[in-house]
Amino acid sequence: MFEKQAWMQRAGEYPQTDQEYFALLSRAVFSAGLGPKVVESRWKEMGEAFHGFDPGRVKTMGEEDVARLLSDPAVIRNRRKIEAVIKNAGTFLEQVEERKATGGAGRVAARKTAANGHSAFHDYLLGLGAGADLDLAADGLAGVFSHLGRTSAMFFLFSAGFRPRETEGLPPLGNG
Repeated sequence: MFEKQAWMQRAGEYPQTDQEYFALLSRAVFSAGLGPKVVESRWKEMGEAFHGFDPGRVKTMGEEDVARLLSDPAVIRNRRKIEAVIKNAGTFLEQVEERKATGGAGRVAARKTAANGHSAFHDYLLGLGAGADLDLAADGLAGVFSHLGRTSAMFFLFSAGFRPRETEGLPPLGNG
């Protein structure tokens, strides 16, 4: 499916916080159409430029921030991707809040939920079917997040530790 990179989660091991999920989602947006070495070589600076990928802080970034990033040679200078990550921060937080309102017990976006030890966004992904049907979950993500096509959504799910269930009769992954 995808070549495993050192920064990716192992199968069945998932990010512990919503902020870690948002960083992987942002990485999927920036990785589209670029080689992994390009993104990897700039990722530390990208994290600094995007406030550690804290979705609450990224959501507040404006045109002045976009202009600053477009002039910074240390980051990936693609306006559409930068603007998509900022827009996706708001969408991400909406999905987390909706998950909390419909049964997730998380208190703060960067903390684990009390109910099952996973982040609220992890629970959202399971609600999309990521534990059983990656194709369905990727389609759901691609329909909600900006500049995230189906392949990028699959890349995100893979990097977050989800893997396709290729053997019939095995229980779904990701809900334990």
